Amino acid sequence: MSTSHLQNLLVAYTATATGKDALNLGAALARTTGAHLHIVTVLPEDDAYAAVYPSDRGHVPIIQKQVRGWLEEARASLPEDIHSTIHTVSDSSDAAGLLAAAQQLNCEGIVLGGRRGGILRRFKLGTTANTLLHSSPVPVILAPAGYDNQQHLSRITAMFGPRPGAKDVISRALTAAKTHTLPLRLVSLVFVDRDDHPIEVNESTPAGALIDQVETFGNEQLAVQAADLVANKQASTVVATGKSVADAVGELAWLEDELVLVGSSRLATANRIFLGSTASRMLRAVSVPMMIIPAGTQQQPSRTSSRTI
Repeated sequence: MSTSHLQNLLVAYTATATGKDALNLGAALARTTGAHLHIVTVLPEDDAYAAVYPSDRGHVPIIQKQVRGWLEEARASLPEDIHSTIHTVSDSSDAAGLLAAAQQLNCEGIVLGGRRGGILRRFKLGTTANTLLHSSPVPVILAPAGYDNQQHLSRITAMFGPRPGAKDVISRALTAAKTHTLPLRLVSLVFVDRDDHPIEVNESTPAGALIDQVETFGNEQLAVQAADLVANKQASTVVATGKSVADAVGELAWLEDELVLVGSSRLATANRIFLGSTASRMLRAVSVPMMIIPAGTQQQPSRTSSRTI
C-alpha cells in the first residue's frame, strides 16, 4: 500500500477499564505509526433463538443507542491528532465479530485489553483474547491491565530463539524500527540445561554473536539489516538466560511505553496466530504491551514500508 495512505488498526472496545486499556494502546500505536483507528464494539447477534435478551426486540435500538454513545465518548477521549472512526458489529461471538470487522475494514492488527485480576499488571486473558490468539490472521496486540500511555512508543523489543516464528519476529521488528525510527532491542532467550540453543552465553557475549543468531534463525539479509542498526546505535542486543521463561524474562528491564514482539507456535497454520507455551509464559512475566505475530508472514525490511508495527 502506498505510503500516502494511513494503515488501519482495530481497537476492540467496551465501556470498561479493559476497553480503556485497549484504547490507550491504540492511541500510542497510532501516534507512533500514523495508523487510523477503527474503534469497534461487538453487539450480541439479533437471533430469535439466542437467550441473551428477552424476545421483545424493542430493546435493540436502546442498546444500540447506548453503545453508540459509549463509542462516541471513547473517540472524543482520544487526542485530536489521532484519526479514528467508530463501528458496531453484530455477532454471536465477540472474537468472530472482531475478525469479520478486521477483514472488512482492512485492519492490520487487533488491539485488545487484558482482563483485570492479573498480578503486577501482567496479562489475564479472557475467552475472546484466547480465541483470537489461536486463530487470527493479523497480529493481536495486547495491553496489560492499567495501561495508560497514549504517547509515542519508545522502543521495540523482539524476543526470539531457535523455535519456529523467529524469522517473522525479526523481520517485522527490523521493518518497524527502520520505518518509524524506533530503538530496537533484539533479545535472545536462552534456557540453561537445554541443548537447542547454539550460543555459549556469558556476561561478555558480543553483539556479533547475536547477529549470527539473527542469520541462523532468520536469514543473511535480516542479519545485515540488524548489524547496520546495531552499528548505528539504533539497535541493541541482549541474551536473557534462565532455567525458565520467567527466569530469563526476569533479567530484562522494561520501559512503560515499549512494545514486545513474539512469534507464533510451530503448531500455527500459515498466516494464523497460535499462541505457544513459551509466548504464553511470557505473557505472565512481561508487564508491557505485547504483539503476537501470525506464522509465515515474514516481510523483508524496507526503508519505505508503510506497514504498521
